[in-house]
Amino acid sequence: MIRFRRIFDPTTGADERRFTQIREIFDRAFPAEREAADRIEAHLRQSPGAGAEFIVLVAEDDQGHLMGFSATYFFPDLRLAYLFYIASDPDRASRGIGGAVYEAMRELLIARGAKGLFLDAGPDDPALLKDRAGLAQNRQRLRFYERYGAFPVEGTLYEQVGNPANEGYRVFLLLDSLGRRKSVRRADARKFLQSMFKVQYGQAASHPYVRQIVNSFHDDPVKLRPARYLKAEPPATPRTKLPRLRPLALVVSERHRIHHLREKGYVERPVRIDAVLRGLESVPYTRYPLRRFGDEPIRQVHDPRFVAYLASMSEKLGPKELLYPEVFPVRRPDRRPKELKSRAGYYCMDTFTPLTRNVFRAAKAAVDCALTAADLVLEGERMAYALCRPPGHHAEPALYGGFCYFNNAAVAAHWLSYNGKVAVLDIDYHHGNGTQEIFYTRRDVYTASIHGTPYNSYPHFAGFVDERGEGEGKGFNKNYPLPRGVTTERYLEVLEDALKQVRRFAPKWFVVSLGYDIMSGDPTGSFLLDAPGMRSIGEMIGRMGLPTLVVQEGGYSVWNLRQGAQAFFTGLTSTYY
Repeated sequence: MIRFRRIFDPTTGADERRFTQIREIFDRAFPAEREAADRIEAHLRQSPGAGAEFIVLVAEDDQGHLMGFSATYFFPDLRLAYLFYIASDPDRASRGIGGAVYEAMRELLIARGAKGLFLDAGPDDPALLKDRAGLAQNRQRLRFYERYGAFPVEGTLYEQVGNPANEGYRVFLLLDSLGRRKSVRRADARKFLQSMFKVQYGQAASHPYVRQIVNSFHDDPVKLRPARYLKAEPPATPRTKLPRLRPLALVVSERHRIHHLREKGYVERPVRIDAVLRGLESVPYTRYPLRRFGDEPIRQVHDPRFVAYLASMSEKLGPKELLYPEVFPVRRPDRRPKELKSRAGYYCMDTFTPLTRNVFRAAKAAVDCALTAADLVLEGERMAYALCRPPGHHAEPALYGGFCYFNNAAVAAHWLSYNGKVAVLDIDYHHGNGTQEIFYTRRDVYTASIHGTPYNSYPHFAGFVDERGEGEGKGFNKNYPLPRGVTTERYLEVLEDALKQVRRFAPKWFVVSLGYDIMSGDPTGSFLLDAPGMRSIGEMIGRMGLPTLVVQEGGYSVWNLRQGAQAFFTGLTSTYY
């Protein structure tokens, strides 16, 4: 099995290991070009400039061993790219690894809207070679690229005049039109060359060599050499399907279905997960199996006595029995009832979240779902989605409520915090009081929540502006309570400010508590966001450029769940490419 991933930060976690393997490939495949690996690392750490983005894509097997990689400059303003390096592990039998890497890289560029990929290749004209020993290999490579519709540019001085910054070697400039039947316009090609020479060789547009090559492009559009090695033209490349690149890692716990209350008005139903999965059908994702973590990660966030109580009640309740709290410790909160059923009000914050025989198992599986997705992020996934049910952001260290029993996002954030600072952004309509309470005195986890004002929205007693944290955590909690009727435009303005605070905190990991109840028509919310707004939210979060774990919270309109999931994750994953 081959899995393709982008490398974003060569100094972080699994990406650091992958980049070490890239260097090892350089040592074996290009022993005289090791400085190219230094340049790749430098460009990953800092933008190469000249309006270019630097994209490194790796292929690895199911054991995490690197099989090949590509490094590409992409110029989004021109929608053109330049292939810097592509290589496969020389110690492995090829088995088409180089072709698979090239195809995956083409898919990524197509997803970004690129209209052409330029690359250098050794010429198949003996008169252009200093050493004819490489002629056979050059012809083999040109035949390879012809399979994808990449042909040498004709009618210019590119291969006739060697670049002094490249020891005067003469090479062909190839253009892969990425499945389009059109070549590139001359003006765009000239702008591309000026940018490419700048990032590749540090040569400004005024450099004599650069001017000579750029001015030699006369044909409009750019003229390409006819096929020489293949009889038929390559088929057009589909520009929508992405079979190799699946930027979203998805985890779902099927055990959520055992938590199904058929009571009238109970909107937290299994159909919510089904609706989200239907919405994700057009989103490229890989689904991962659930891992088991035991109770210890839960007890690190929740009071062990509270955890034990939920476990005990799940064992004692009958198959169809529902336990709602009746009495709450308003006067004597230090007195814990001895009778277990009476103790429900001691641990519950409302009158509509029941205990059942299956609550503990379902809630524990939801935590495992979030922890599995968190582990995937630690292992190098850029975006992971924990499709949890029941939700969790209302659960405090020793309180359940709001359909939440264990705080999935908080347990996952605490798990991630062992490896660096974490920011948690809650965009559910209701304030994440549990997440706030769990991290209220900590400075290594920044929490922010955009929600309906607690004056008229659950949980009513938390989520106010003046709640900023305490002790070491003072200043590391931020609330954005909003009135009813908030529009998409207003919401995005607030979100931009929240993301600015997150950037200032500079976390290593980003956890997003996602609720589709901010959309218009949700039975529990009063905001007016639409599907395009959800896509914008996804794009804004994705553009943060952080390893991101999305944890499912609320959202109770089946239509909104489907449309919102499709829109949000389309926006989020679009920033991966």
